[in-house]
Amino acid sequence: MKILSGYYDLKTNEYTDLSRCIYSFSADSRELFVFGSVYTGTERNDGKKILSLYSEYGREITGYLSGSYILLIYDSAKKNVRVFYDRATSPVAFYYTVADDGIYMSTSLGDLLDRSAIERSLNDDVIEEFLLNGFIYGSETLIKNVKKAQAYRFLEISNGRLSEHKAEYPLKSFSPGEALESYARLLDSAIIKTAGADKEVNLPLSSGYDSNYIAYVITEKAGCKAKAFSVGGKRGKNELPVVEENIKYYRNLELKSAVTDGDSLKNLPDIVLRLEGNVYESGIFLQYELMKLVKNSGADKLICGECADQVMNLYYHTADRIDPGSIGKPVYYEFSEYPYIFSSYLILKKSGILANSFGIDTEYPYLDEDFISVCAPLGFISRKDKRVHVANCCKCLPPEIVRNMSKKGGSTDCRSLFDSDDEIKRFFKRIEKNPLFRKYSDYIFNNDVFKKEKQTGITLLKTKVRNLILAALRMKKDDPYFIEVKLRLYLCAAYLIIFNELFVIRGGSDEECKNLTFDDIVK
Repeated sequence: MKILSGYYDLKTNEYTDLSRCIYSFSADSRELFVFGSVYTGTERNDGKKILSLYSEYGREITGYLSGSYILLIYDSAKKNVRVFYDRATSPVAFYYTVADDGIYMSTSLGDLLDRSAIERSLNDDVIEEFLLNGFIYGSETLIKNVKKAQAYRFLEISNGRLSEHKAEYPLKSFSPGEALESYARLLDSAIIKTAGADKEVNLPLSSGYDSNYIAYVITEKAGCKAKAFSVGGKRGKNELPVVEENIKYYRNLELKSAVTDGDSLKNLPDIVLRLEGNVYESGIFLQYELMKLVKNSGADKLICGECADQVMNLYYHTADRIDPGSIGKPVYYEFSEYPYIFSSYLILKKSGILANSFGIDTEYPYLDEDFISVCAPLGFISRKDKRVHVANCCKCLPPEIVRNMSKKGGSTDCRSLFDSDDEIKRFFKRIEKNPLFRKYSDYIFNNDVFKKEKQTGITLLKTKVRNLILAALRMKKDDPYFIEVKLRLYLCAAYLIIFNELFVIRGGSDEECKNLTFDDIVK
């Protein structure tokens, strides 16, 4: 596991690096530390080039970088620290807190809590939002007085003062015609760039367009051998049969697979310990099994297809969809209406944090700055269904694979975590007995929490449907669809119960936490 971690002493105004297994570089009075991949052109993590750009552009350096990264630069002569993130705020969270003696920073919440020794308590102000969305927008976290990096900002510590400033991510200029003409070339270039000089490439593979296009470019255009990893569900939805069929039409592509089953739920404490309360979503179980599968195969790097849908959405660059502002109560950030928030705060973090916890590096070609720039002027065509990308895939991919795209895919059902319906009923009863569940039950079943501001048309209809579902849950319907929705709510509650035990009560990095089971915590 890689950690970018450090301490700024408020008495001496000096910074001490406490990182583990990350790239670093120093020249003159400046040191830089990189979590992830900073690209300057095609060069990855070139410290000399990065510092040269910093000398020329200073706080505007983000406009000249690409990749998925956290970049910390310390100038010992000026006693100044600046922390920059990519447009999507990096594949992991970056936490910080101010204590009496200094400012602590880390990509690991457990590491931060250990080093700072701050008092730990749940942040009640954001529980409702976390239960609603599975993440917390902005700088707040589930722990009171611990902050995290937020969108379109960079962090600065100077003369003992910590502040946030606006970060710039200018788009390259393309007309719609130029964008259409350059689309495939720039996407292919982004994929090949992330592969680098690797002789064998590893990638997750689903039944969807995004990962299949990466597989196509890697094997056909880059001519690399590749290993694909896929996870399905033992019960309910399962896309493995489609993936296994598609793999026949690729050259030089080997498949390794696994399934989520009744044993997967037992791993929830370990999942929470790894995700550190940053994100919850029903797909975390599939993602966990995927990363275990990759780790057990000996691979340490993945080229991932995350965030493609969002980057191509016409709202991805819309200011009020990136920063909707505070309206005094939680907002449900529906994935197609708030593509930037949904991708940066949920999808990317779910993938990146879990992968890093298993010692796996991740690359995200759909978040390449050149590709993001070419998608922007095509929003009026792609709308919310990435039709430009679909058309390009249909043109390039084998027709047998394209035909399979219409078959039902996506994440596994929550039901796949249980071996029987009786087990599901027992799970519901156990969660309902927990004091923390009872404390926040109004949030879990409160219809008002699902209402958005100024709703009209289809958005209003979605809210009404959602409220009807919640009402049905109250009536304890046995319909499989309602059970699935209820499971998602209760699993989020279970996640919060476990987080409180691990990080508030026990501190998050105690060795004892690693040995706690689901039964130990949720009695």
